[in-house]
Amino acid sequence: MAMIHGECPKCGKRVLHVNIENVVGVADGTSNARCLSYSCIHCHVVLGVQVDHRAKPRSRAKPAATTP
Repeated sequence: MAMIHGECPKCGKRVLHVNIENVVGVADGTSNARCLSYSCIHCHVVLGVQVDHRAKPRSRAKPAATTP
């Protein structure tokens, strides 16, 4: 089956614009990287996801100090 470039695989409409959303990539049960998700503006099917190399590293919450 040949894929026609520029056409949504779900709704078949031309993909001239996409919705871009920030998402968090999870591997081995931990949040590892900030990613970008691309979806069709017509039917909202996800067209692709990739690591956002330009994003700043996620800030990690410091563990709360326990007092005896």
